[in-house]
Amino acid sequence: MSHITIVGGGISGLVTAYRLAPDHQITLLEADARLGGCLHSTTLAGAVPVGLDTGAEASLYRRPETKDLAAELGLDVEFPSTAHSSRVLSKGRLHPIPKRTVMGVPGNAAEVRDLLGEDVSDRVAHEVITDPIAGSDVSLGDFLTERLGADLVDTLVDPLLGGVYAGRCRDLSLASTVPALLPAAREGTSVLELVQSLLAARDAQSAEGTGPQPVFMSLVGGINRLVPALEQHIRELGGTIHTGTQVTSVQDEGDRWAVATEDFVVDCDAVVLATPAHVTKDLLAEVAPESASMLASVPYASTALIPALVEVGDRGLEGSGFLVPPTESSFIKASTFVSNKWPWMRERIPEGTALIRMSIGRYGDGPGGWQDCEDDELIARAYADWQSIADRRSDRLIAAEAHRWERALPQYLPGHAETVARIDAEIAGIAGLELAGSAYFGVGIPACIDRAETVARRITLSALTHTEDGHTQQKEQE
Repeated sequence: MSHITIVGGGISGLVTAYRLAPDHQITLLEADARLGGCLHSTTLAGAVPVGLDTGAEASLYRRPETKDLAAELGLDVEFPSTAHSSRVLSKGRLHPIPKRTVMGVPGNAAEVRDLLGEDVSDRVAHEVITDPIAGSDVSLGDFLTERLGADLVDTLVDPLLGGVYAGRCRDLSLASTVPALLPAAREGTSVLELVQSLLAARDAQSAEGTGPQPVFMSLVGGINRLVPALEQHIRELGGTIHTGTQVTSVQDEGDRWAVATEDFVVDCDAVVLATPAHVTKDLLAEVAPESASMLASVPYASTALIPALVEVGDRGLEGSGFLVPPTESSFIKASTFVSNKWPWMRERIPEGTALIRMSIGRYGDGPGGWQDCEDDELIARAYADWQSIADRRSDRLIAAEAHRWERALPQYLPGHAETVARIDAEIAGIAGLELAGSAYFGVGIPACIDRAETVARRITLSALTHTEDGHTQQKEQE
């Protein structure tokens, strides 16, 4: 039985440990006092009877990883309400988000006419076909601006993408964020026609089943419920978990690894670093200096989230929330009407109240902004902004908290996939070392699970091969 040390107790580290624990001795080390990373919850000091997510609040259902894991852990999946939809702020008013798009890019320009107006819709319809891009990647925002115009990008694409990455689409990689649109860039063909074919394929897939599949999923108590379920299973399988334990170095000692903390050293056969890029780079400085240098170039966005219970009286909230483009003068960048979006939550709060989340912060925010605010000021400014945008000035704030996520979301700049490929190539040459987490092939929960499970399979295969080689050598000696 091999001894594997996993550094980092977010979803990536937990899934890696869970997959390895049945066949290996597992030690998981987490620097924070709690597990879960960006999966966390609050009851607003008891104002809410069940947990409200304060980090990631949902996972894609169209991908299999999260729903399969939830089923395996015995957790019942919950879906968003179909009675509510989201809106986007444009020129001071909220408008429905067009439904038939791929990350805001329509197949038919008429789809965005009500939101953007006749002139902008006409510009989208008259797509400018550009030459194939010179390399393998390009800025998503720059490419779409050249093809379809700045108004579509700034009003719709940017806030939709910002909801995932807390980034700005002109900074982000097309290949790593919306790869479905990449063929149009590489081949110099129409984006609109490509989106039409993608939407047609989606329609055909829905028609083959019983109807459209839900896009998102969660769990009663929030998607964060994955964390205690994984922890319980890891411990039951004999795994050891240390929280509040900072790893100070990782040393390659030939056929063994030494993982040092401030209090002890773990001697093991393999190490998985499931930590943010800015943590991983320091731990790799000696064993993989080139990868460490490349990871140092991955920027991160800091954000804040304000969950709140609001008294709304007889005038209930409409919709599931709204997005705010960076072109609008607004303190918050988005809001989710949690108790409208998730029926299980609506059933658990008093009549005449609503649960909301307000998001603050984007990549590139300069000094002197929201990060300098004390929590009380952050809550007050966010709620005042929310009341103005949602036209809810008479609603009363019952309870709220400020949750800050420092350097939490990696930004996939153009060329990110090539950088990750170079990192993986170097790490593949170092026996017993693996990397997992959101810095590589996706910030969403399914992508993190997929990477973690891939890492676990490689470790198991390596351990099996090593055992078989050892047996072969022993037989030859005999």
